[in-house]
Amino acid sequence: MSARAAGDPIMPARPFDRRAIDAVVTYHLDSFRSGVARFNEILAQRLHVPLVALHSREAAATRSPLLSFKVDELDPVASEAFEGVVRRPETRFELFLHSYSALPREKFAIRRAVRVWCGNHEIAHAVQGLNACVKTLWTPGLVLDQRVLGSGEISVFSFGMAHKIQTDRFRRLRELLEATERSYVVYVSTAIHETSSMRDAQDVYEEMHEIFPRELYFMGHLSDVAVSNYLRSSTLFAAFFPMGVRDNNTSIASAMEHGCVVITNLDRFSPRHLRHMENMLDIDQCRELPSDPLALKRMSVGAMETARARDWDDLARQLRPSDVSRS
Repeated sequence: MSARAAGDPIMPARPFDRRAIDAVVTYHLDSFRSGVARFNEILAQRLHVPLVALHSREAAATRSPLLSFKVDELDPVASEAFEGVVRRPETRFELFLHSYSALPREKFAIRRAVRVWCGNHEIAHAVQGLNACVKTLWTPGLVLDQRVLGSGEISVFSFGMAHKIQTDRFRRLRELLEATERSYVVYVSTAIHETSSMRDAQDVYEEMHEIFPRELYFMGHLSDVAVSNYLRSSTLFAAFFPMGVRDNNTSIASAMEHGCVVITNLDRFSPRHLRHMENMLDIDQCRELPSDPLALKRMSVGAMETARARDWDDLARQLRPSDVSRS
């Protein structure tokens, strides 16, 4: 970020015609990946106005938007859309500057803005000569879910879930959990290697929160060591599939290796080694969740024994030529 160049003209105050903001215009839409996007998401909610993408038709139709993003991050398509908004004579826009890079298009927008809001004093100092209505604001914290991480008599963990949530089976799981009349919590994580984008994580959260409105704790992207610890401490690991679990599902394998009792769904192509009430639970066969600690322990041990026979070393042995001697 650089201060105003010595040769930049000082703009006189524009005739003040400040209208109510009719939209917050953002560049990044993925609030899991961008702090500015998350800021804009919350701000739009508090202002009771829509959050719209810079390159969208909705942004082009606004008349008094708040443009809130880092101009130096704009790609060519977004830059063109930005130029279209700030050059439109009838648009009375405001700017929220999260940074300042002294780009020509950035300076032009600052000069044309009805008001310029700056995220800190350094930005305000750099742009104060470009617009007569420069105000310094701040950015509140983005952590709005401040619940103490809950615990229950039954804890269910699920991670991965890049596939579409199997709503019916998760609703069935909720019925089984409710029927136990015991307290329970559901922890959900979207493993980094399982999701194509952070938006997938948001989709997972929204669907799961609808099913478990009070009991759900969304853990975001967890590292392997964090996933490992949740698998060790949880009562059940839940994952459901459009048809049935397959031999190459790594999250099921990880849960079984840790001795976490898996609850999933089976079909005729599911692994032959998965046996209901022996080393896992098939939700389509469940009439109730087992509560006997010994039954759960037997399934846990059975899961670990099954996984041990299908580990990385055994996989490597299967792929080696049979005539290669082993030390």
